[in-house]
Amino acid sequence: MSASSHQPEVEDGIEVVPLTAAFCNVASALHAEGFEDQDCWSADEMITLLDVPGAFGFLAFAPGNEAENRLDIPLGFIQMQAVLDEAEINTIVVAKEARKRGVARKLLSATFDRLRETGVGRVLLEVADDNAPAIALYRDCGFAEIGRRKRYYRRKSGREVDALVMERDLGACVLGWGD
Repeated sequence: MSASSHQPEVEDGIEVVPLTAAFCNVASALHAEGFEDQDCWSADEMITLLDVPGAFGFLAFAPGNEAENRLDIPLGFIQMQAVLDEAEINTIVVAKEARKRGVARKLLSATFDRLRETGVGRVLLEVADDNAPAIALYRDCGFAEIGRRKRYYRRKSGREVDALVMERDLGACVLGWGD
């Protein structure tokens, strides 16, 4: 799987596979593209993150077609960590040319399914308060704002941006925090 600059057709052609070390170079390139105004994770850093107990991720791609000599096109990925009955999304990125086409929703859906299977009942994330499209997506996917971290993100320009802390209840809590 390699990065491509042409427009992918992704409406119904989104495949999701587990994010493994083999895909970390692709994920690192997506991360750099998606967060070009922040420091981004290298492939080695991503591999290290995936080695943490409870960490996992998914990679979304548009399948290629060998008969047409078309390669798979990476569309985005999500990386997170679960501890007991709570999980945190460390990052979610969608390639610029694939945004607003259902990629993030598909990644979130796969993630929620996996978390429910393991008894996780609560998902947390942080998002820059100037990222209106992501905030709208998260709200639409059932996340609610529960806090704010002042000047949490530092852009390469030096500008500091607050992070909204958001959570979603998955309704499958093993430890009973939601009771």
